[in-house]
Amino acid sequence: MNIINYEFKILTKVPVSNKLRTAGIVAMMLVAACQSQNTPQHISGVDAGKLFFASTPAVVPEPSTDKLDQVRPLRYKPDGTDFVIKNGTKRFNRALYGTPTAFRVEAGDLPEFLLYMPNKGGNLKLGIATDKGDKWLIEAADIKAIYRPGTMLYEIKDPMLGEGQLNLQVLAMADDEGMVLSLETTANTTPFELIWTYGGASGHRPARDGDIGADPEEGFYLHPEHCKGNVFSLQNNSFRLGFEIGKKNADTYEEDITGVEDKGAQIYGVVAPGNVLKLGDSRQQNSPTALYQSEKSELPVVVGQQRLKGNQKVYFGLQNNLNTKPKTYNELPGVFQKAEESRKKAASHIKLETPDPFFNTFGGALSIAADAIWDGQSYMHGAIAWRMPLNGWRGAYVADALGHHDRARTHFRGYAKAQVTSPASGPVVPDQERNLARMEEKLGLSLYTSGYISRNPSSKHVAHHYDMNMVFIDQLLRHFLWTGDKAYLQEAWPMLERHLAWEKRNFDTDNDGLYDAYASFWASDGVQYSGGGVTHSSAYHHFSNKTAARLAALIGKDPKPYEQEAAKIIKAIESTLWMPEAGVYAEFKDLLGLQKLHPAAALWTVYHTLDSQVPDPFQAYQALRYVDTQIPHIPIKCADLPEENLYTLTTTNWMPYTWSVNNVALAEVAHTALAYWQSGHTEEANRLMKSILIESMYMGSSPGNLQQLSYYDHYRNELYRDFADGIGVSSRALVEGMFGIQPDMLAEELTIRPGLPAAWDHALLETPDIKYSFRRDGHKETYLLEPHFGKPLKLKFRAAALGDKVASVKVNGQPVKWTAYAEAVGTPQIDIVPAVAATYEVEITWAGDKPAAPAHQTIAAKGANLEVDFGKAEVQELKDTQGIVAGSDQKKNKVEVKLAGQEGHRTFFVRTTQGDLSWWQPVNVELREPFRLISTTGPDEAQLRVELQNNTSEALNKEVEVFVGNYKQKMKLQVPAFTSSAAIVVPALHLKPGTNQVQVSSGNETLAAASITNWHVPIATAKAAPKWETLDLTAHFNDNVTQIFKNEYLTPRPTSATLQLPKQGIGNWCYPLVTAEVDDSGLRAKAGEAGKIALPNGLPFKTTGPGTGNNILFTSQWDNYPTKAAVPLQGSASHAYLLMAGSTNPMQSRFDNGEVVVTYTDGTQDKLVLRNPETWWPIEQDYYINSYSFTSSKPKPIRLHLKTGDVPTNFKYASIQGFAYDSYIPGGAATVLDLPLNPAKKLKSLEVVALANDVVIGLMGVTLVRN
Repeated sequence: MNIINYEFKILTKVPVSNKLRTAGIVAMMLVAACQSQNTPQHISGVDAGKLFFASTPAVVPEPSTDKLDQVRPLRYKPDGTDFVIKNGTKRFNRALYGTPTAFRVEAGDLPEFLLYMPNKGGNLKLGIATDKGDKWLIEAADIKAIYRPGTMLYEIKDPMLGEGQLNLQVLAMADDEGMVLSLETTANTTPFELIWTYGGASGHRPARDGDIGADPEEGFYLHPEHCKGNVFSLQNNSFRLGFEIGKKNADTYEEDITGVEDKGAQIYGVVAPGNVLKLGDSRQQNSPTALYQSEKSELPVVVGQQRLKGNQKVYFGLQNNLNTKPKTYNELPGVFQKAEESRKKAASHIKLETPDPFFNTFGGALSIAADAIWDGQSYMHGAIAWRMPLNGWRGAYVADALGHHDRARTHFRGYAKAQVTSPASGPVVPDQERNLARMEEKLGLSLYTSGYISRNPSSKHVAHHYDMNMVFIDQLLRHFLWTGDKAYLQEAWPMLERHLAWEKRNFDTDNDGLYDAYASFWASDGVQYSGGGVTHSSAYHHFSNKTAARLAALIGKDPKPYEQEAAKIIKAIESTLWMPEAGVYAEFKDLLGLQKLHPAAALWTVYHTLDSQVPDPFQAYQALRYVDTQIPHIPIKCADLPEENLYTLTTTNWMPYTWSVNNVALAEVAHTALAYWQSGHTEEANRLMKSILIESMYMGSSPGNLQQLSYYDHYRNELYRDFADGIGVSSRALVEGMFGIQPDMLAEELTIRPGLPAAWDHALLETPDIKYSFRRDGHKETYLLEPHFGKPLKLKFRAAALGDKVASVKVNGQPVKWTAYAEAVGTPQIDIVPAVAATYEVEITWAGDKPAAPAHQTIAAKGANLEVDFGKAEVQELKDTQGIVAGSDQKKNKVEVKLAGQEGHRTFFVRTTQGDLSWWQPVNVELREPFRLISTTGPDEAQLRVELQNNTSEALNKEVEVFVGNYKQKMKLQVPAFTSSAAIVVPALHLKPGTNQVQVSSGNETLAAASITNWHVPIATAKAAPKWETLDLTAHFNDNVTQIFKNEYLTPRPTSATLQLPKQGIGNWCYPLVTAEVDDSGLRAKAGEAGKIALPNGLPFKTTGPGTGNNILFTSQWDNYPTKAAVPLQGSASHAYLLMAGSTNPMQSRFDNGEVVVTYTDGTQDKLVLRNPETWWPIEQDYYINSYSFTSSKPKPIRLHLKTGDVPTNFKYASIQGFAYDSYIPGGAATVLDLPLNPAKKLKSLEVVALANDVVIGLMGVTLVRN
């Protein structure tokens, strides 16, 4: 796909009335362009990681109208291996594949069919007519549609058919690009006229090849205008349709891009003898009879009619007639049978049988989808949309996971030809035309030197904007684990060697062991690390170097360089990127500026580290605990499965949204499920995997679909069918995760770590590599393993314990030894390593009691004692990885710890023994302040309402005083342990608009204090009228706010090849020419010559009036402005109101972007942290806020629109193509923030500080409330 065609459309404003439709233009163009509180009142010097992981009580959200809260039905229901729907409403929502080409047959809930060439190749519509009337079959009274993976079947009933029914089955031909359909009537069917039509071969190619969520269903209807230029020839019971297929899309293979029209396409159709064929007028489709009786027009279709009665079967055949011999009608039964046999073979490539009907369809659906993304040369990025080779994405994992090792080798060999071998290195040249956001795409430059692998499997080397190497090589390395193919290893070694050198040369230029990531993973389109040290890419390279060392030794190469590099990487990750107190890896570390860690790790950071074998079992558990508690969970509410407790995950919690950041993607969640399996969290893994399969395959638009994005993706909605990343990762999740099949053919070993749901008493998986069956009978578990790897393998079997005693372990009928897995975390496990055999029957009989789980309070106060009861398990030792245990008292079956450390979700570990078992038990506790104040809402939004939350194990029963400014209220509070008080209400009369400091005390003890923000508080009445002083900052202003995106931010920038913020300070590497209009004319006009404005609530600010004079004090880590700037203050004040404006982006989300520091003459300070998203909003757009993936613990601040000078309450947002969606504010907006001050102290200065890279922090006005 030619990205340049799209990205040069710099700015498109889309009115809110044109919101992204299901098939929205903005959505399509975006994907085309790239293919994811209790803040103390005085915050000081808080580390970003510490602040992020604090347990922050959120503002209570308003009742949600979000679509994510809707209860949805199952559209499809499982029936054996079939997906069934009755009286569905969708057309062209299930693709059927035959040959390994882009050709497909479109079917759906309703029996109308379309050939996709890939271009619109015409529709086949069927209808019936009797003396009772006529109708198209899609209008029949009762339609049962069945997706049997690879085919669609229909059982159609209607009063016009009497007591009988029509049975239809449609298939894509096995050897030719064509469709074959059978129609059969049952015995008691009333005789009828079958009327059918075919036409509408427009040759049109929709933007995403007619895929769900990108192109509308209506585009595939038989529209009369699609019949223009169709030329028919009729002969007895056959016909030919000639048409032009139009221009090719510049996508599949770059060498195919010609931009010329291919003419002369032809469809050949054959129907049963007895049909009367004629040409009709496509505009007369109101009924079958009307169409049949119409006359040929300039918009023709072929129409046929045949009398049918009960117990008859007829066939329809349609095929691409350009290069194939037409089928005769007598051949159609054989063609149909061959297509069905081919389908059966493909669908049964893997067999899956379980007690859960929702999984029993998965084997066939996955097998067909795996075939659909294979084109004979390489794996495609998608079966429909994005049907093109992009070797760096995850589709190709399906090859080895499902036993298509020959396909894997073909894929890898094709790309070996695509690897550049010279020059050895080249200069780093940022692309000036793309505003430095990415590197110039030219062979011979740094990225496009020896080791770089082009996107197409051929010897034609083309510079492309993705690092396709990283994931591709990971697939290659895992191929060797699956096959042990040393002959191919010898062949592939030079490619691997060049790759490792290329990655090191380009992405670890400072040799610190941490690697940058250059568009090297699926969600990278909106992600840029600016040369930083990135966790997920460093993890990949640790695995690749560690594995390369093994491979080198096997073929007589020196393994030491790779061993040393792997050791360097793991040391760097551990020392730099692992955050021990938080228990998770940072997303990345900045290369420049303050070189801060970004603590808001994405899903990919967690699952890639586990997949690359970076963390130890304790780190793995903690990292997944981060997913449990910090990554947004969206409940999947299904009316038909109310007890299932289904959910899905967002990829990040970053804001503001742009494409690839903060999405809900099946592959990302499936990869997370695989990580849960890899760490032994089998129940959570199974629940998560079942959730996304039900949502995609049963609740979604297409039966058995493995989608790209979910319905629960707020901005993009459900998107695409049979998308390669989902297929590849789901295959690994099933085989490696659920069934735990992990071969290491290099060592001639087979590890089996079953991850089946505890509730299942049987399961079967059969692939070309192994037949694996499981059965549980009471306390006895039996696993039958029949490997087909070509040689006997040593078995390493690890089983989760059902009881604390192991009564017996037998393999192939003989007793064998077992050992307890010493580093088991969460669930006790045993290891079994029997003698090598061709097949293994592993029989484990458990006895004794169920392994105990810790019992304790899950919420505890800092400084409190927490008692943990391990039941029948005995305590052996304690491991405090997060520093939250200040002291401990260990007893036989209990441990009591004194808790310390940071607020938030925390974990420590206790090793226990029980019966024959020994394992580590995680103790998860949410650590809170003993008491804290929670903001709530009530009927009067101008009031301040808080609840005192008691997080201790004792009831609070005290007289307290509530202080807010000069206001004091006494009351008696009775708050049981671990509950909250009734609302404490402070009238608006005693409040300031914005932030008020609330303190609840008992005697000399402060129980809790918090800063509560409420902008609904009106300016006080005369009784408490504020004394405003609007500061004149003219002498301190250093620029005009309108300059913010007109500047060129050129330094400092990395000297290595990287993706980075475009030089104008907005956009991303996919949309490097984006800009946003900042127009302060309305603000200046309202300020007038007096240079003063007042907000609707009366709050005044002094600001520059008409003209072009400077009106903002900018700071930044860019050299354009100082990193900090101070304004002198004097006197005393109780409050400061700030008018601010600046920039931020998703890479700086959940992160301190800057701060405003007020210093007193005694040296003490008060600080306002400017944090995305809570207190720092981008000038060009508003954040979208909901209860799930886009949350903020602070209410929305006042936004002053610069172009109008207004504070609108019901603003109609616009969009910036590819960048901002229904959130853009033309002209930009400033943000009103505030900071309570200590009125007893003398003021010295106010300083504006920029902390984060890439952002600009600006101060436009300061208003003090004097004493």
